[in-house]
Amino acid sequence: MSKSAHPIHERLPIALLLAANSGFVDAYTFQYHGERFASLQTGNIIQAGILLAKGEIVAAQSFILPILFFILGAAFNGILKREFKSGKLSQQQHSLLVETLGISFVVVLGALMSSTLYITMLSFFLAIQLDAFPKVKGLPFTSVMSTGNLRNVGANMMTFFYTKDTQARKNAGLFTLIVLAFLVGAFVSTSLVNLFDRYTLIGSSVILLSIFTLLFDFSKKGVDKY
Repeated sequence: MSKSAHPIHERLPIALLLAANSGFVDAYTFQYHGERFASLQTGNIIQAGILLAKGEIVAAQSFILPILFFILGAAFNGILKREFKSGKLSQQQHSLLVETLGISFVVVLGALMSSTLYITMLSFFLAIQLDAFPKVKGLPFTSVMSTGNLRNVGANMMTFFYTKDTQARKNAGLFTLIVLAFLVGAFVSTSLVNLFDRYTLIGSSVILLSIFTLLFDFSKKGVDKY
């Protein structure tokens, strides 16, 4: 097995699981918490703008709070990176632990929370994920939204069409898989609701713990097979 120039947290399976997690969470919150997103803040910003334009200030606050806490979550991960250096656990694993515990806490106490508080707290923890994993195989990507990833599919397809650069073709395929991972996450989340109801998001914690384990198992090897 040859060494790769990319750190283990940038391997493709990790990126796919991260994207699936975001699709999983956002599909649940959109359907069962007032068409709001925990990670996809563009949707929240647009809906807040619509409500503000209609003069519905109180209703707009339920979209604005998740946006503000998403910002705070990314800032908090900056603190984690500075205060908890890589050792037995990598910086990414520290972030995953906080996100996993946070989402589990929200699920367990969800019945005691307002819908707005529920979404707001999830937004905080998903921002940690976004900040902790900014790249896949050395390429910038977003694990909580598909827009940039879709752009990368189209841009790399055209690069390959005109230059026949095989790396561009591979990149287009890579980002296509990431976009599909969002779809799969949303599909699985919606399918599980009938079985687990409000505990469905425990599935998110399972995904995150899987990522944590993969990083731990491969961290000493320092190689990226995928």
